[in-house]
Amino acid sequence: MNKLALAGFTTACKIIGFQLLVTSLVGLAVLLLQNRVAAVSLLLGGFCAILPNFILACFLFSAAGATQLKTIMSRFYRGTSIKLIMTSIVLAIILKSQLFLVGFVFVGFAIALVAHVLAPNSFH
Repeated sequence: MNKLALAGFTTACKIIGFQLLVTSLVGLAVLLLQNRVAAVSLLLGGFCAILPNFILACFLFSAAGATQLKTIMSRFYRGTSIKLIMTSIVLAIILKSQLFLVGFVFVGFAIALVAHVLAPNSFH
């Protein structure tokens, strides 16, 4: 991995770490205020958003550089497609299992997505 790709991957890991932190803190609050099933449901929903982001970051930042623009764009489109498919499949499996509270799964998913959007603002 070259310097440019490593810098991008490091930034992506910071954003993913921020998502994990926010989702975990909210999960802890739900555990204290509600119950274990609600907290696990929220954390699982959050991880449904976080895990595909990490896989996309690994996939995307395996190559970088101006000479590899076509390769990077191809990886971006392929990685985004994999991310969307993986998110859909994982959410479908969780919802099909009926072991978790659907509302908390979606709240956790939404919290992780909002944390992803707000993460770059917290680093500056």
